[in-house]
Amino acid sequence: MRISIFCVIFIVLSCPSAIADTKFQQLDNGWRALTEQADPFDSSAIKIVQIIKDGFIFQCGELNMAVESSGFDGLSFSAELKYLIDETSAKNKIGKYSTYLGGSDLVTDSRYYSFKLNKEDINAMKSGSSMKVAGTYGGSGWQTKNINLLGFGSAYDAMCNQ
Repeated sequence: MRISIFCVIFIVLSCPSAIADTKFQQLDNGWRALTEQADPFDSSAIKIVQIIKDGFIFQCGELNMAVESSGFDGLSFSAELKYLIDETSAKNKIGKYSTYLGGSDLVTDSRYYSFKLNKEDINAMKSGSSMKVAGTYGGSGWQTKNINLLGFGSAYDAMCNQ
């Protein structure tokens, strides 16, 4: 019995006493930010890890679009994507269809289309008001989602220019 108590006390005392916080923060125009504590000793120092709106998750240099899923597994396939901002001509992108952000095949029950953003993409999104994104992989049909880009520029800059 004493050995069991000693083991429990040892495990509890061995665990780190402070874990950096990860939280959601509400931004303007319906954008939300996932933040993390940037300094382990200063809980007021935060950095934005990703911005989220309407099933779209942006990280610096990357767009992820959540889509319907079924099953619990890990997969990552090449995908064809297109986006259209304010009814201008569509831009073609090559990306991924996967079970986690950025094309990762982490085992989850989620599905995402993702592609890398270049400066032209980011500037177009900052100056646009709405965007449609479509993705397909392996002969499947197109999956399309819309997003209102109002406030994207300030949210993206807050995340990427920290």
